Amino acid sequence: MNTSAWTNSAGNSAPAHRGWLAISRQRAFLTHLAASALIVGVACSLIFFLWYPYPYFQAAGAWNVLRVLIGVDLVLGPLLTVVVFKPGKRGLKLDLAIIAVVQLAALVYGLTIIYRERPYFTVFAVDRFFVLARHDIDSTELAIAESEGRIDVKPLRGPVLTVASRPTDEAQRQKLLDDTIFGGKPDIERRPEFWRRFADEAQQVIDRQRPLSALRAARPDAADAIARLTAKHGVAEDRIGFLPLTAKNRDLTFVIDATTGAPLDVIDVDPWIDVAPTDGAAR
Repeated sequence: MNTSAWTNSAGNSAPAHRGWLAISRQRAFLTHLAASALIVGVACSLIFFLWYPYPYFQAAGAWNVLRVLIGVDLVLGPLLTVVVFKPGKRGLKLDLAIIAVVQLAALVYGLTIIYRERPYFTVFAVDRFFVLARHDIDSTELAIAESEGRIDVKPLRGPVLTVASRPTDEAQRQKLLDDTIFGGKPDIERRPEFWRRFADEAQQVIDRQRPLSALRAARPDAADAIARLTAKHGVAEDRIGFLPLTAKNRDLTFVIDATTGAPLDVIDVDPWIDVAPTDGAAR
């Protein structure tokens, strides 16, 4: 009988093929690293292109959670495989299963937190924009606003744009003030009862916008980034304005068309400068 299939290169009696666990430690590490990189890559694609499109990732501070996810799934997991992997080791399958469970738990936890905190609304209120997650808003009030069509449906990519307006009636204004100061309720940017569709209230944004020239004068280190806006959007500088964008992690500059209020861009420049809004704010 031909025994070549039952002897290894050293002449020892052993199966020539012992399954996928018979690979070398280096190959096990590289295989694990490649699989982990693929999974993390898919997760990052969801985060950067759908949940946190530029510039919301840095504004919302999602990196704090993402680096834990990457550390466990892309670094710690493959390194643990190097430590425990030894072909023929008793209990190797259990060791690898535990590593996989830890990685899966980190992935699910990280993605759940990142998804929950994703920018869901960009709300203009008074003189700035606020970036808010869905859980920042009372669900009952939100459902009413959505059912009445006072806000747009959230797009697949990025947050909903909306405008929060203060009441014009004096009694209602006083009630809002009392609710905010004494009633423990949030201000208008977090209360959908005061929200309206961005397209319907864009004039408020136009009235409060500030000239781009003032930002360039106050932030000379960002002059190049500001200058590129005109070429990028094909709009003359006198037609471009800006307003602060306030998020959990940092404040950015929200760039708009000064004549229509339409959002144009967001740049990583400190928006807080000592300059008055345009004359329209007095109306």
